[in-house]
Amino acid sequence: MSAPVVLHLNNETELTRRSRFTGAFRRLQAEGHLSHVPAAPRAELLRGGHRAAVESLEATVVESRPDVVFVQSPHGFPFSDGEVARLLRLAGSPPVVYQEGDAWGGNKRLPASSRSWLRAADAVFSVAGGAQLAMLRRIAGKPVRYVPHTLPLDCFPEQDQPAPPGDAAVFDVVTIGNCVVRARILPRLPGAGERVRVVRGLGRLGCRLGVFGSGWHGPHARGPVPFERQIAVLHSARMSVGWDHYGRYPGYFSDRLPISGAAGRVHVGQGRPGMEWLPGPQDGLHLMRTPRDAVDRVGDLLREEQHELDSAAERLRRWVRSRLTDLHSVQFMLGAFVPLPSPPTDPWQRIAAQEEHRG
Repeated sequence: MSAPVVLHLNNETELTRRSRFTGAFRRLQAEGHLSHVPAAPRAELLRGGHRAAVESLEATVVESRPDVVFVQSPHGFPFSDGEVARLLRLAGSPPVVYQEGDAWGGNKRLPASSRSWLRAADAVFSVAGGAQLAMLRRIAGKPVRYVPHTLPLDCFPEQDQPAPPGDAAVFDVVTIGNCVVRARILPRLPGAGERVRVVRGLGRLGCRLGVFGSGWHGPHARGPVPFERQIAVLHSARMSVGWDHYGRYPGYFSDRLPISGAAGRVHVGQGRPGMEWLPGPQDGLHLMRTPRDAVDRVGDLLREEQHELDSAAERLRRWVRSRLTDLHSVQFMLGAFVPLPSPPTDPWQRIAAQEEHRG
């Protein structure tokens, strides 16, 4: 009996071995659990235009005859209802699993292409709970389940190795994230002002601070960092700090949290309801409710012995690597449609328990 075929609609501008979820599917295919057929409509759109991209995807569908279609945040390609319906007819009407990997709200609105796939989906997953789950449920007309951001596999050369000792770090604290606040202009993303307050507070601690990302100015600004360089940058500091947008959404955090955890450095981030299943301070993860609390906690950690920080951070790195990767996310999302190994009960049983009522 042949392995079930999963057509994976990637949303990136280039399909590579490091593309999101690709490493997870590669491992599952190597173990014989499925046959992975990746497609990148957005890349085809940029290369040859809309019609050529649709025709290429239709040819892939006809050739592969997928058993499941996995749709990854389809925001970069202007799918219409008719195009989605035709693709699924050509595929033989397989089930559709939709993963919403972005948070939406404020001035950031869900595109029409996403709505087309949501209406066709058989299962919908969202990295943000609360109002976002409710919005997606209204569009899809079916339950929406929570699934967190996870560590992308094969993206970082250093992600499988313990971190170097923090004693040799260039910075005391590193934070990665763009600044979208402008003078006399309302920020486009909720929580942008809080991120600025965190960075300003860190600057007042008098520590060696590195602030990476676009839009920052001043003595601590280090400019943008390529995605695949994040762990290398995190290794250059004794600890890391992050503050996400969309703080009102239960359970939401960006992929910088698992990436920071995988770096093997103590991480101070934003806490909110729906994150109780994550490790705690004893394992190197400090989730704080306000910018002031985050800055105060960093001040406390700066006074701790580095070997104690390193030990806690190594526990966090091992936890993320063994429980919170794209592989575990794919197992969780596709397990009802493809016979896959189950992700670890801890924490995925608790993640599953909080899915629908968070909306």
